[in-house]
Formats: sequence, C-alpha cells, structure tokens
Amino acid sequence: MSYCLISWGANSHGQLGQDIQSEECVLARETDLSRCSLQPESIKKIVGGAGHTLILDNHGHVYSCGWNNKGQAGFPINESTLLFRKIEGKLNDNIVVDVACGWDCSAALTINGTLFLWGANNFGQLGKCPKTIRWTHEPFELAIGRKIKRVSIGLRHTALVTEDRKVLVAGSGNKGQLGLSPSEKTELFTAAYAFTEIPTLTNIQDVVCGQHHTIAITENGTLFAFGDNKHGQLSLDTETLPRTSFPIKLPNVRFNPSVETHSGWSHMIALNEMIILFADCQIFSWGRNTYGQLGCAGFERPSSWKIVRVEGLPRIRQVSVGSEHNVVLTEDGRIFCWGWNEHGNCGNGHTRDVKLPEQLSFPSNFSAIRVGSGAGHSLAVIKKS
Repeated sequence: MSYCLISWGANSHGQLGQDIQSEECVLARETDLSRCSLQPESIKKIVGGAGHTLILDNHGHVYSCGWNNKGQAGFPINESTLLFRKIEGKLNDNIVVDVACGWDCSAALTINGTLFLWGANNFGQLGKCPKTIRWTHEPFELAIGRKIKRVSIGLRHTALVTEDRKVLVAGSGNKGQLGLSPSEKTELFTAAYAFTEIPTLTNIQDVVCGQHHTIAITENGTLFAFGDNKHGQLSLDTETLPRTSFPIKLPNVRFNPSVETHSGWSHMIALNEMIILFADCQIFSWGRNTYGQLGCAGFERPSSWKIVRVEGLPRIRQVSVGSEHNVVLTEDGRIFCWGWNEHGNCGNGHTRDVKLPEQLSFPSNFSAIRVGSGAGHSLAVIKKS
C-alpha cells in the first residue's frame, strides 16, 4: 500500500515542502519527502503557522519547513527550509506527543509532560521577557515544575493546561485574551512575560487560542471564553460584550465531554455532539464569516455569535482550522474545505472564497487518513486503496 503527503495553498515561504516558493498553489500536489526520513504513513499530526509547518510522527519526532526568520522552523535563520527536515537537538532526545504553532513560534509537548518552545518571543509568548529573548531557533524546556497536558498558541499569546487541570497563559493580553483580570470590572491585564495561572478556571481539559481570544473547555464540556469578541468568536452577543478580559461561562452551551474545539483567527469550529442545542450532530461553527469560514449559506449572518450546525457534511473524523479556512476529513476518507481561499487554501483550482464545504479533488483510487493546516495553507496524507 502506498502513501503520500499532499499540500496546497500559500507557499510564499516554502511551507508546503515542495522545494519551491509561490504565492499560491490552487490544486493539491505531492510534497517531496525524498530527502528526509519522514514516512507519510507514520504522520500523527500536521500544524502550521503564518508560513511554517510542523509535522509530528508516530515515533515522537518533529519535522518542519517554511518561514524561519525568527527560528520558528527550529533551524538557524540563515538555513533554507523549503523541504521538510527533522528537528534535531533536544527534541530528538525526547518523545514528542503533540505540537503547536503560533504566527511565528512553535511548541512541542513530550510524553513526560515537559514543554519545549522556540521561535519569536516579541510579546512574551514563549514565557520569557522579550528583553531577555527576542527569538530563538533552539527549543528550550519550560521550567515551571508542573507537567503540561495541552498547549495552544494564538497570534501573540500561549495557553497551557497543566496536569492538575489549571490554565497557564503568557504573551500579549491587549484584547483580554489572557483572562487574567480578577473580575469583569477591573482593568485589562495587557501582558504576561511568564506563564501565569488563571485562578478562576478549574477542571479544564483543553484550551484553544485564536488570534486575540481564548476558549477553555471543562471536563464536563462547559466552555469558558475570554478576549476579543468583535466577530462573535466567544459565542457571546457582540453588541453587549465586544470583549472580556475575565473568563465567562457560556450560557446554554454544553458539549459532550469528548468535544474537540478548533480556532481560526476569529471563528470557532467544534467537532462532537452538542447536548443542549442539538442532537446527533457533529460540526458546529460561530464567529467571523466574512470569507465563508462558518460554512453556512449566508455571507455574513446577522448573529454570527450564535452557534450553528455546518450542513451538508458526512460524518467527520478529523478537523483542522487555518486562520480563516477549514479542512475536514470524513470517516470514508474524503476531504472537504471551505472559507478563505486567496492563495488556493481550499485546493479547488481557483482563489475565490468558498462559502460552503467543497470536496477536495484527488485520485479516486486514494483515500485520505490525515489533514492539517496553517494560516493559509493545507496538507493531507492520502493512501492508495
């Protein structure tokens, strides 16, 4: 059985791993892995930032390519990264189980609960004072004396979930995305240069960062939201609450505890059954819909903060969300994309935005087994049937 990695969308920094740079790749093409040890069938996770991509394999190794001006790809900044290469050094000495990308920084979580960070730190998003470290290409271990279970990175902030189900944040808080204000009426906590615990959040199982907002999910499927709400990305009425720097429990919203939430810059996608609003559904969306990223018929819904079901999709196995586009993998091995398409992010042969989910075209004798995305690019692993 043969496998291959395909990629499409923005490639101005070589983030597609095709050994070329281009503003757009409107149709999926096979990625060149001939000069690295990465096997497509072993790929566990694919994530991307503004112009770089990280791949985690089943052996706990991390590979990267693309934009590296701040060392976010994990190599010295004078080294070309148009093809995927394995990140050596400290990451090679550990078994990595998860990876995450910000705009121009990266993270790797090990099986032992230790976290490695690298890339840009201009806003303290790596948990260090910017005056001490502006950027680094060498992953360093976060020393906080607590095991980490989850990591997510937004544009300029990072959020972690610890083993004891607490949330730690670092980086920019100019829109309230750190959630560190002690009450709804206090002043905005604008920055944290060390990872700081949000005291009001407990029993958290996952956390997701958008451009300027954060969503925390409890063990029973309850959502807490904080940060920018200009586009309804917090699922709160934009007219009464344009932003909040204090975590607010979302009223009348509770998902199944196994819910997976994914954030774009200013929209949210959830995969699972919703207990209160719907039954027997899988994909839900809310937030900004300027590019059709919510997957609903209306170009800009009057109440985009309200959670709605994405219609017209079969049962979904996996979701990946870029800055303003979405890529989903169905249980029968098909790929659907929708949203922002300026660089061919949706892989349908043109650059017009895609308002409703459209199936990605690839050879009929292949089926997909994994998808991933960056800000404006997408990748997938497909296998020959």
